[in-house]
Amino acid sequence: MSATAVIIQYQDAFDTFCDRRLVQSMYSECDELMDRVLLTLHGEEHARRRAMELKLFRRDFARHYEKEVFPATLAATLSPYLERGRMDLPEFGCRVNINLSADIAGIDRDPQSRDQTECLLGIVRKFGEGATLFHSTRNKSEVRREVAEALALMDQRFLQPSRARREAILREVAEGNAPDDALPRDLLTVLLANREEQGMDDAMIRREVAFFMQAASHSSANSMVHAFHEITRWFSEHPEDRERIERDRLFLQRCVHESLRLHPASPVAWRVAECPFALVTGSNVQAGDSVMIDIETANRETALFGDDADKFNPHRELVGRTPPYGLTFGVGVHTCFGRDLAGGAPPKSDTVPELHHYGTVTSLLRNLFAHDVRPDPESLPVLDSATQRSNWASYQVLIDEDKTL
Repeated sequence: MSATAVIIQYQDAFDTFCDRRLVQSMYSECDELMDRVLLTLHGEEHARRRAMELKLFRRDFARHYEKEVFPATLAATLSPYLERGRMDLPEFGCRVNINLSADIAGIDRDPQSRDQTECLLGIVRKFGEGATLFHSTRNKSEVRREVAEALALMDQRFLQPSRARREAILREVAEGNAPDDALPRDLLTVLLANREEQGMDDAMIRREVAFFMQAASHSSANSMVHAFHEITRWFSEHPEDRERIERDRLFLQRCVHESLRLHPASPVAWRVAECPFALVTGSNVQAGDSVMIDIETANRETALFGDDADKFNPHRELVGRTPPYGLTFGVGVHTCFGRDLAGGAPPKSDTVPELHHYGTVTSLLRNLFAHDVRPDPESLPVLDSATQRSNWASYQVLIDEDKTL
């Protein structure tokens, strides 16, 4: 795919994201997973689907998961690594997020079952390859086949039993034999309750659940490793901030937001013009022409983020109302649902730390730093060669069992 226009300035990128004459186009490489999921829909169908699902992803939902669900999941996942005193961060990130993503998507399983967890991890890793196939360096036909196999396995082993249980509860509620709050608060329940109104068949429901499992786990795990890498490098030059990061959660969240700005899940976004018009930059595009929004470059604009915009600096002073993570979560109709869940709310001048919503990435790192997590000096981190994205394939760290919050 070649771009007719490349958008690199922050405000131009913001305005281009909001232009509804441009259609999402980067995720069409793997229809086995991405065909007609929320991210790839456009127009009225996208608006209806988003409005339905947005009711689930209210801020109180994100707060509930961060404060009630996530701590128990983290404690159970972290325990065996504390006993060993070491871990591979990307692998740990996937494990700690897999139960969270299954909860959000509506996949029933036994969190204590090693067999089920391993199976889900393998499935979601394949979904991650499918969702990012645009940047894959592997044979794409082979990846598509593997994604289709993973989708079939998820459907048989997890989705069908989960669906049967929710449909039974929906019938009980409809017949007045159970209260509304008996319904699970997850995506699958929302999809089943609205499938006729939304015109969704079984295959569409299957893909939507699969995509959300991937989105809720894959990006958060990568973001956590990037943030750890940037923070530990910062410590080496600014040791005075090492202690602060444990006692000041707002500062730790600033570090996470700064890393999110530098390392968006996707460095670029692609759009296709639906009709002829002039972009905000003045360039003309015709129907079918491609537009590339360079998120990574826009997020490093010196006019907004300072002369050192291409470097990690958690003490950065922001201009105006620019969010600390820039355009990483997108804007407009395709703003990422996971923004509040993973990143939390940007603090304000009157924020009360004890009441603030920090997001799961900050909460995860806070727990790891409380156990003195640090890079393994005998094992260098390795970038993932299977994708053009700057993800980590392996990042070995040491961790102490007896240090607590």
